[in-house]
Amino acid sequence: MSNNAYLYEYTVGSQRIECIAESDEDCVIYRAVEWSPDGTMLAASTDDSTLRIYDVNTQVTQYASGEHRMSPLAAYTTIAHAGTLLGFAWYPHMNRDPAANCFIESVRDHPLHLCDTQTGKVRASYSAYDAYDTLMSATAVAFSHDGTSIYAGYATHIGRFDVHREGPPVELTQTTPSRRSRDGLKGIVSCLATNNTHIASATLSGQLALHTPDTQIACVWRVPVEYGGTGVTHLRWAPNNIHVWAASRQSEFIVAWDIRDLRAPCAVVRRPGRTMQRMQFAFDASGRHLVVGQADGRVVLHDLNALDCDQSNALVQDDPNSVQAHGDLVAGISSHPYYPLLATASGQRRFCDPNPAPNCLRVWSVPAQYYCA
Repeated sequence: MSNNAYLYEYTVGSQRIECIAESDEDCVIYRAVEWSPDGTMLAASTDDSTLRIYDVNTQVTQYASGEHRMSPLAAYTTIAHAGTLLGFAWYPHMNRDPAANCFIESVRDHPLHLCDTQTGKVRASYSAYDAYDTLMSATAVAFSHDGTSIYAGYATHIGRFDVHREGPPVELTQTTPSRRSRDGLKGIVSCLATNNTHIASATLSGQLALHTPDTQIACVWRVPVEYGGTGVTHLRWAPNNIHVWAASRQSEFIVAWDIRDLRAPCAVVRRPGRTMQRMQFAFDASGRHLVVGQADGRVVLHDLNALDCDQSNALVQDDPNSVQAHGDLVAGISSHPYYPLLATASGQRRFCDPNPAPNCLRVWSVPAQYYCA
């Protein structure tokens, strides 16, 4: 199936968003979820430092054939880790071919590991060391658009690894000259996002940067204080590869910038709920809708073509379509690369609630209108 064969638009007026699959592991707290590039698998990270791989090819096939019946989700590969799982990313050309069926993961106090999806075994390791010859833990990880390089973000560095060569990075760039310096990118690198021309990074100090493919910093800017510049926790390129969107902790806004003019945000979307937890957002394949999970368990679809200008000249969306997807915070959300399907995952730690809402991973079908690209 070609990625550009069809695009779709959500049309959720009088039709219902339906749940077509659900996991039965309500005792775990989900942190993130991602569809595989071929749309047949889901990877979900949980609070117990475990990565669960779900084969959803059956559910996707049933949906494509017009069958929208409910079915259970069960992880067929469960990968537990000795340290905290800091991030993971699918190989961009991943498909059912065993050679391409893999992903990269970052675990605290461990090298980066390229793992086999079917068995969970390590295929290759990539490690970077600081000036004191101490192994650095990657706090963010991403593949290049063509799948030939792995980018890793560290406390004070960004590295690029050749996928075909284990060991040290090909390039390792310091994000700032020194701790006291005001130049460069300040803070621990928390997010990385790649497209076909640039690498975008963000830090827990609220700064963002664009990098060239060899990890050199091209420009640096900051999330405005009024939109919660306390630390970026999720970063994603829009499908047009021009707008980069970021969400910060303790913020009720998701902010976008046009990389052709970074003087001010070009769009702002409200997301109620202040939390220190990472909360994902996603785009549909056409790039028209921004899909956001909220702290109250709702999943919201923002039509980016219906944004209105506010007094600050940024574009703000206030009247979205939504569905009550979970009974607790929606931490993970991902859009299928081909079909109008969403994967959502819920969970947060509650220390004083004797009856917390059950956490689960769900797959949703969204009413859509197809047209030829």
